[in-house]
Amino acid sequence: TFVWLSGFKSDMTGTKVMELESWAESQGHGFLAFDYSGHGESTGAFEEGTISDWREDALQAIEHCTRGPLVLVGSSMGGWMALLAALALKDRVEGLVLIAPAPDFTDKLMWPEFDEEARAEIMEKGVFMRPSDYGDPYAITRTLIEDGRAWNLLDKPITFDGPVRILQGRL
Repeated sequence: TFVWLSGFKSDMTGTKVMELESWAESQGHGFLAFDYSGHGESTGAFEEGTISDWREDALQAIEHCTRGPLVLVGSSMGGWMALLAALALKDRVEGLVLIAPAPDFTDKLMWPEFDEEARAEIMEKGVFMRPSDYGDPYAITRTLIEDGRAWNLLDKPITFDGPVRILQGRL
């Protein structure tokens, strides 16, 4: 079964996921895509979500909706979720496809990108409304940043015995 893991503020209806679903079905493979809480069609408020929550969403969806061997396909934050799921489901995950993966992005990408004013807002008020090129600003919470640190992976080796393909592009 191929499992699609979406990125931050993304959902299960994008072009990449639809293409993967079509291919998997044409090849006779199982396929699973879902929205994390606060994303897409799922219930919950995006601003209340954390890496822990979205990891748990992924594990629950995989455990309840699939059987047998898995190939996890993660895009951006979904790459982080794929790695976390692979570590939790070692006996079932046979391969990983990571598309522009962003493990540790809350700590290693977002936090350093924020100016002092944004960091102060996060630490003192608990939330910063991050401007978006694609619509309304969205909340980055202190809880999201602090929780993400508990799941950082890049500071140590990641043990996985199956094949890994990383697709990284540039405009």
